Amino acid sequence: MNSESSSGTIERQETASERITLEVLASRFVEEYRRWLNPSIDAYASACPRYADEIRESFPVLIAMEEWKTNQEFSRLRRQIPADFMISQLGNCHILNEINRDRTSIIYAAAQGQHKRKVAVRLLPWKSDCSLRLQERFLRETRLVYRLSHPNIVSVESTEEDQGYTYAIMQLVSGISLDQVLRGLAQKQTGTVDQAQYEPQAGYLYEEKLPQVLEEFRQNYWRSIANLGLQAANALRFAHSRGTLHCDLRPGNFILNQQGHCWLTGFSLPQHLQGTFRQQRVQSLLYQPPERIQGDMDERSDLYSLGCVLYELATFLPVFESRNSNALIEQILCGRYARPREINREIPPALENIILGCLDRSKQNRYQSADELSVSLVRFLNSRAVKSRMNSESNGCGK
Repeated sequence: MNSESSSGTIERQETASERITLEVLASRFVEEYRRWLNPSIDAYASACPRYADEIRESFPVLIAMEEWKTNQEFSRLRRQIPADFMISQLGNCHILNEINRDRTSIIYAAAQGQHKRKVAVRLLPWKSDCSLRLQERFLRETRLVYRLSHPNIVSVESTEEDQGYTYAIMQLVSGISLDQVLRGLAQKQTGTVDQAQYEPQAGYLYEEKLPQVLEEFRQNYWRSIANLGLQAANALRFAHSRGTLHCDLRPGNFILNQQGHCWLTGFSLPQHLQGTFRQQRVQSLLYQPPERIQGDMDERSDLYSLGCVLYELATFLPVFESRNSNALIEQILCGRYARPREINREIPPALENIILGCLDRSKQNRYQSADELSVSLVRFLNSRAVKSRMNSESNGCGK
């Protein structure tokens, strides 16, 4: 998988020099972390056994310090971007309008070249000379998607620089982010707002109307959930076959249109460093698998995150609820949650079995591949039985 780890370098260099110091190792580790190379504390400890205890004790502290400095820099940079920040031209792309902005980028609709081809432009809104580390992450994450051409993945065509800004030219899709759809569905379910009063909130929205998307999705609702899950699983199967994990599957990284077609976007670097996640916001942690917090992830980790999304669509509640990151991490690691049908008895048992098959705390008890998950979703859509993956040793549900 694309973890861009450098543990092999550690081992070779340690073999060449038996006199390497802990200070040198720490400096090397921090440098790799700053360059988003995903260094592993365990790999450093294994390669340098005489410092293993010190590495495991002190390197998480280095991570926390670097995260704090990064967050401080990020907060400073964000204050420099006015709410009405706009740019009219980037390279051969004429900017038409803003589609969405998140914590690290702004997405625009644009007309490219003399033929005015419609594209999306994702802009890192700080000039490169004042945000080199963010620029490197932006470029690394963009490269993850270069070779992923799939009907359910928003494709990236190129990365460019102009006027000191770094940006990516991407496929422009008509749709709305799933987090907005979820809010609208939950409001409809609880009767807290009239359909005529639905107003899109922060999130991707281009050439679609939220009420119409909601109405179509609510038609045969359980099939709509399974169909979305199947499209996402097919996209993950393709990405995994190319050695790429998504690493950030959450409703905001799904785009859905009125016809029920969905795309995945927001592929992220693994960054599964121990100690990092306690620096994250609760919203960023809700869909993370326990093994990522512990520093280990693979294809099954993406399936866990997809299971969290399907769970929330089925119940209108997240798998875990907590107001602070430390408490949420403990809940995720413990892995105790309510089964979907304990919340809503109308959820089909077969769909519940599929969701639970993604969410087990143990990777060995989950679906082992996106292909296996796809088979179960197809069986559900064809009204065929779906076998439960839960067994007496399964440790992931129930309160």
